[in-house]
Amino acid sequence: MKQGIYLQQILGIDKRNPCFTICRNVRAKCLHVYYGGELFEKVPDDRNHPEYKLMVARLHNAGVKDVSLKKAFGSDRKTMGRWGDALKSGDPELLVRVLAGRGLHRKLTPEIRAFTRMRFRSVYEENPYSYNRQMRAEIKEIFGESVCPETIRPLLKKMKEQWKEGVQAKTEKRENGCECCLDAEGDSDEKNEVLVPETAERERMSVSDIRQQSPVSDVSSKAVVRFDHHLGVLLFSDVLLRVEAIMKQQGWLVKQWLAAILLGAVNIEQSKLLDFDSLDDMLGKTLCCHHPQRLQLSAMASTQAAEQLLAFNAGLVNAQGCSDFYYDPHAKHYTGQLKILKGWCGSKHFADKALYMDFIHTSDGHPVHITHTDNYQDLRQRFCKTIRAFRSSLSIDKQDVLTFVLDRGIFGREIFQGIVADAHLHVITWEKNYKQGTWDEKKVNGAFVMEHCRNRVEDVKKYSFKYMDQDWEKDPAMRLLRVRTTNPKGRTIELGVLSDDRERPAEEVIRLMFRRWIQENDFKYLDKHFGINQITSYVSIPYRQLKEQVENKQMKSGEYKALEKERQVLRARLKTLLFQEYQKPGKNAQRPEQIKELTLQDKRLTEKMEQTQKQVSRLDYLIKENYRRLDTSSKKLMDALKLIARNAFYQALTPFKKMYNNYRDDHAIFRNLSRSDGFMITRSDEVEIHLFPTAHYRPGLRIIVKELFDRINATGPRIPDGSDRRICFRLGEKTGIRLANAKGHFRGI
Repeated sequence: MKQGIYLQQILGIDKRNPCFTICRNVRAKCLHVYYGGELFEKVPDDRNHPEYKLMVARLHNAGVKDVSLKKAFGSDRKTMGRWGDALKSGDPELLVRVLAGRGLHRKLTPEIRAFTRMRFRSVYEENPYSYNRQMRAEIKEIFGESVCPETIRPLLKKMKEQWKEGVQAKTEKRENGCECCLDAEGDSDEKNEVLVPETAERERMSVSDIRQQSPVSDVSSKAVVRFDHHLGVLLFSDVLLRVEAIMKQQGWLVKQWLAAILLGAVNIEQSKLLDFDSLDDMLGKTLCCHHPQRLQLSAMASTQAAEQLLAFNAGLVNAQGCSDFYYDPHAKHYTGQLKILKGWCGSKHFADKALYMDFIHTSDGHPVHITHTDNYQDLRQRFCKTIRAFRSSLSIDKQDVLTFVLDRGIFGREIFQGIVADAHLHVITWEKNYKQGTWDEKKVNGAFVMEHCRNRVEDVKKYSFKYMDQDWEKDPAMRLLRVRTTNPKGRTIELGVLSDDRERPAEEVIRLMFRRWIQENDFKYLDKHFGINQITSYVSIPYRQLKEQVENKQMKSGEYKALEKERQVLRARLKTLLFQEYQKPGKNAQRPEQIKELTLQDKRLTEKMEQTQKQVSRLDYLIKENYRRLDTSSKKLMDALKLIARNAFYQALTPFKKMYNNYRDDHAIFRNLSRSDGFMITRSDEVEIHLFPTAHYRPGLRIIVKELFDRINATGPRIPDGSDRRICFRLGEKTGIRLANAKGHFRGI
């Protein structure tokens, strides 16, 4: 063979293959197929070429060993089998589908690509800001394929670069050029508003940048009117701007997430129901695709973003000026497949897989801090650690005295002794298993009345309290307040309140303890309206990776606990028999034998338990059993935003609540207002917002809302799109609107 010096053999003959030899011609980039000593065919050395696949299929059908074929050509055995079966079937359509492989079902088919190239110039010149959307709409109409913006973006980007190169070349050829500017006094039907570019362009440019580049922004004095959804979220514009300012580069995205939470989209997936074109008008820059948002969330979760947001949230409610806080763990029942630790789920009233969120609220009921954990450590073990993290995040001096009000989960002599020894920490909690019947009216130290408003300020319910202040018998260092309270219906209950703070007036301690319901109610509120129970991310960490991060603990071994339970059942039976024999001695001839046998079994079980290892390492057990812990870094970031959203909503609600004076539905009315659609009238220095809530407003309510808007307008709010324009809120009047369809856009006057 004259070409032998250029050939490299990749498949030789063997028992299963006595005839075919395959050689590679490196210079010609092809494969030579020899049948015996004769050249049978030449095939391109390209794994994606149909001739290459057909050659492999024929060799497979000829009985050549799959191992040899895989070693020579790198194709999977199942793949070669599909090629061979398709070749033998005689079905040309099946053969084409099999040879096409994964590329068969790609949405950007050659026909769609050709159509896009043909239509791009006309579409882009007519609509340079949302051409991506228009192209996808035309593809959907003609080919019936829904193409994702991310899928078509590379092709459109390439086409746009080619278009710009062509325009630039034409411009350079011109000897004399002139610039044109839209007439400020032009026809009112012309489209003067600047639209936010689609997707990639949207991410690179803010509305303020576009506005500065627009030829009409500085010459037109006419107001541009457009209809937008979600305009009510601008009631929180001040908080949106402040959150964006503290997050530097990613502030625009955090601002978007906060706005979405305030609009009811409590996770990234629910944002699919939001109108991102309207959000662009208000926020200036958004990211609508879910996958990029999740990537950004994961990246930000590995930074100090969550701590910065929690510190901002604490400043929002002036937590640094408070000294009394409510502390309570909130359990989220986990129903997934991951093997995580079980704990008590109060909402379900049983123990199951759970994620714990330790909340700290101010004495007014505003959430200021949250930590996430599993049940590796109980509340008593993680309490002091959480308090240290809380002080650090709020920059509270270690010398400042803080008081925490907790439920019975903190109950324990060791934890109480540690708190008594700390001069800068106090605790208030219920006494566990309080025994009644020791009340003595002669020893009553004081009485007072607590008032609670029902549906309005004037509707007041009064609760009377009496208390006895004394030392706690189990630990004289602690203070026990025996409290009797009577509700307006005359029902009286008696409870015990424990505290290590002996200097504080008893009335203040009791008031704090009996107002714990505001934290419990807020858990429900945070879950219902802000999705605090959302998992956010199902990423988990095996305990073998946490070995250096968690403190090892000892626990009873499974074998020892099984023996202990078995002995408990046996002793219960033995106790019953002994009691029966004591009551009626000699009445049952078999009973003494049963007692003797059970006694021997108890002795053997006790000896076996003494020989069994009682304590084992809990961490080693969890590693051996492949337990995992949910990675809550992403959830912590989103939960910090949810706390900010909750507190921002309450702050904006407060003036409306006072004016409305109806506690039954004030939250619902204001929430509906904050999610209203309406008209945005934009000018060079001002944005006028006309809100149209879906709720029916009676005349009195309209007056209240208008007064609320006047108060907000007096503060000079700014639109959070980067333009620093002032916002002026108005309650829309439906009878004063005239709508007209002008080039696909509605305008109102």
